[in-house]
Amino acid sequence: MTSSLSGESENRRTHKKSRTGCITCKKRHVKCDEARPRCAKCTLGDRTCSYAAASTRRLGHGPAAKSNPDVADIGSSSNSPAATPASTALLGTVADARLPEAPRGCFNAVHLALIYYAHVNMGKYMAIGGDVSPLMESALDSALTAPYLLDQLLAVAALHRSTAEQARRSLFITQATELQTRALGQFNQARENISDANFMPYFLFASFLGIHVMRTTLTDNQHDVSQFISAFVDYTRVHRGVRTVTLNYWDRILRSDLAPLLGIAAVSQAIDQHEAGTETVDLRAQLRTTADPPSPPLIASMEALERVQWVLDITKHDTSDLNLRVHAAMAWPLVVSDEYIDALYQRRPEALAVLVYYLAVLYSARDFWVFEACGKPLVESLVNQIGPFWKRALSWPLWMTNSS
Repeated sequence: MTSSLSGESENRRTHKKSRTGCITCKKRHVKCDEARPRCAKCTLGDRTCSYAAASTRRLGHGPAAKSNPDVADIGSSSNSPAATPASTALLGTVADARLPEAPRGCFNAVHLALIYYAHVNMGKYMAIGGDVSPLMESALDSALTAPYLLDQLLAVAALHRSTAEQARRSLFITQATELQTRALGQFNQARENISDANFMPYFLFASFLGIHVMRTTLTDNQHDVSQFISAFVDYTRVHRGVRTVTLNYWDRILRSDLAPLLGIAAVSQAIDQHEAGTETVDLRAQLRTTADPPSPPLIASMEALERVQWVLDITKHDTSDLNLRVHAAMAWPLVVSDEYIDALYQRRPEALAVLVYYLAVLYSARDFWVFEACGKPLVESLVNQIGPFWKRALSWPLWMTNSS
């Protein structure tokens, strides 16, 4: 069973044919979104796109040059089997969002409106309890030295506003895409220059980026389990990669005035304060009897399951605190090991089973706009992908999604 799942070819997954897709996507057997001047998959994988090459030839500039490093560089390691090309979830591409990134350093009337929208609504869409003014001030104060933070802050504001104003949904999704693309490009140029004087914008950028990419990962990959797994692995690599930049400053971040706003302190203090619950006991028992001695991927999956139980225990501590539940759930992809992400990328059934439990956690918190697309069909499709051998061990997440 393991071999049938792990042997699935990443680059040959089925998709709806795109007759006019770019040549690069056709060769990789992936669906092209046909965005111009460079399709999203080529942009995110830093590949030469035939659209861009054709556009350059029309302008008389010869062959297209390789672009600057983009989001595929974030959180990827050539030594890791889980270092996959970043998925289209990172750009949130939709049929009517065909524009390239916004001009560097330029802001228009829509951006100004988004600043006001963020100031009024950020507490809700970032699950922040308290005054958001310090976050706004940090982004505005660092607009010249760390422009990627303000751009990503506005990108999340636009993404949230697209869910609140259906009549202008297309406009705000386009704005979210353009602003995030610009922010990622700026971050890649600045990421090597972190210091004691500027580490906080890097961390805040990671927080906003994580919210954005988690939302698009869940909303854009509902109907293809393999595509969702790929997108989720890409999300974890990007979010973990950006956060890694600030690891040396973690103690100072925890002591900062902004830590309580983002729920970091509460989640960090709760790591080992709760007695483990029983929600994950069935899967834990099956994992322990799966192999003797246990393989490294199995050990990594067991550790990841322990962190799922940790998230559940935190949320049970105060079921009325939605903000704490959100921050605990968002922390899980950051505290699991690289070995687990590798096992997930390989479609190992034990890793997929743990992911089912995590999706059930997100399902239980779907009142939060980022998780609302995590529905019962996605959970059931993933369970069916793993196979009947694991179904009994997945009784709790199935019960969770069926009982609501």
